[in-house]
Amino acid sequence: MLGNIIGVMCVVALVNIGISGREMMQRTLSSIGQNLIFVFPRFDADAETSRGRWRPLEMVDVQAIVEGCPSVAGVSPMQDTMGNIVFGNQRIGAQICGVWPSYMTIRDWGIRSGSAFTEADVRAGTKVCLLGQTVVRELFGNLEPLGQTVRINRQPFMVLGVLEEKGTFLTGQDQDKVVLAPITSVQQRLTGGRQVKLIYVSARERDEIQQVKDEVRAAIRISHKLPPDRRDDIETHDLGQMATIVDSVLIAATALLSAVAFISLLVGGIGIMNIMLVSVTERTREIGLRLAIGATDLDILYQFLIEAMVLSAIGGVFGVIFGLGLSTLVSLIFSWPLTVSVASVIVAVLFSAAVGIFFGLYPAWRASQLDPIVALRHE
Repeated sequence: MLGNIIGVMCVVALVNIGISGREMMQRTLSSIGQNLIFVFPRFDADAETSRGRWRPLEMVDVQAIVEGCPSVAGVSPMQDTMGNIVFGNQRIGAQICGVWPSYMTIRDWGIRSGSAFTEADVRAGTKVCLLGQTVVRELFGNLEPLGQTVRINRQPFMVLGVLEEKGTFLTGQDQDKVVLAPITSVQQRLTGGRQVKLIYVSARERDEIQQVKDEVRAAIRISHKLPPDRRDDIETHDLGQMATIVDSVLIAATALLSAVAFISLLVGGIGIMNIMLVSVTERTREIGLRLAIGATDLDILYQFLIEAMVLSAIGGVFGVIFGLGLSTLVSLIFSWPLTVSVASVIVAVLFSAAVGIFFGLYPAWRASQLDPIVALRHE
């Protein structure tokens, strides 16, 4: 039974963990924002000079998207840096992101308390900020952060609001360990220059994402004055592409591990066959006695076949219990929502029973073919 228990446990646990992981991935991606497109600068390698060309994005490119892309629902540049945030005698390191007010709408990120900064703050380069939940917990504890002044790399910024909680990203990065500020403030006070790390763009509808990508590429080509024979010097990625890549990896990994688990079920079936063959040998006199008093070959066949099926069934039941327990343990460790696949439980149990029938059939047939006289003489 142990082989069947391990096999069924692995099948149930791995399938449930895989499904739970995919749901967690989809939930994390949806927390980034809906219909979101990322615009990055592209690095072009020059084969002739063995050097590359990297043209950073600038605010004029953001303005080109705003003016030249009618299908775009929202745009926000982003320039970030890591910084030390100090309040009183508390100091933490966090990501400082300079953005436009539209960033919160694009990311579907609400304000838990206080208010967001405005376009006027961006134009004036006002030193104000919004704090993520992790920053508030680690820096302020039970104190009210609204209206307080924090120092970011020695620059004073007033706290206007506190962001809603976003949770952890797929890479393990805490999305709430962040400070949002007007991009002009970050560029002037913290990073220098007018460069933009990336541009967030949102489409109105999911089926308009490709159209928005085409419009963005066309707008940037005009902004960068690229000739027709020159390829785009930006890259555009959307959450659908990321979800497809991650989903395919998780599906492949789950399928591979499930195949290994089914192989362990087959090994367990071979173990059942060996044990039943030994049982036939040890119970030869019993078989001969039953045959001598009127049992048919079919009676003996059913006897040993049912024994093999019972062994497999018991192993399957315990395997399901242990598999669900393992799935629950993993979901608690990684804080995943547990999703139980009823199909995986049914398939694993049926496969376990089929293994019992298949590998129990030969020992049962051998037992049914024993000669009663020879069996009665067996010592």
